[in-house]
Amino acid sequence: RYVPDIVEKRGPYREAHLAGANKKLEAGQLVMAGAAGDPVEGAVFIFKNISKDDIEAFVEADPYVQNGLVPNYSIKPYAVVVGSP
Repeated sequence: RYVPDIVEKRGPYREAHLAGANKKLEAGQLVMAGAAGDPVEGAVFIFKNISKDDIEAFVEADPYVQNGLVPNYSIKPYAVVVGSP
């Protein structure tokens, strides 16, 4: 979850945050990612071909996390039932 005023606070960190996500996308490890809620309250990242430890390292290195904009998060496995991974 993001802090309540994420939209106002994310500016200085957003470029680096998106660059990190794009690196995972280009590496074939990120399927999609984006903000969730209206108003924004969190985000969803869908990964593939990556370990939970590597996801944890990615999250901990994220500028939003490092600068207190994400006070808590969870990493959960998923199973594709409809669509393709």
